[in-house]
Amino acid sequence: MATTGVLEMLARADMDALLEDLRRNYRPGALEALTARDPAWRAEIDRVEQEVGSLYAALREADGTFTRWRRAVGELRRLWARVEGVEPSESGILEEVA
Repeated sequence: MATTGVLEMLARADMDALLEDLRRNYRPGALEALTARDPAWRAEIDRVEQEVGSLYAALREADGTFTRWRRAVGELRRLWARVEGVEPSESGILEEVA
């Protein structure tokens, strides 16, 4: 089962809020009336909806990158944690100072 990433959750919340506003404020027939008066408006709606869809896909991809980032940082942390329990040798200290 795929998990939903942080960016996708934020995008969905934005879209849910938009849809709720539209549901609450839309009057039947308003879309058709405005489209008849201003066809360019409808073309702009179509263009921006397509952009939103593309950006949503990019956000989902970014979530994947972010997940890989977190795993890599965790792996780096795990690897560096090995130095915590190691006593430095005298020669190692001198080399670091030099």
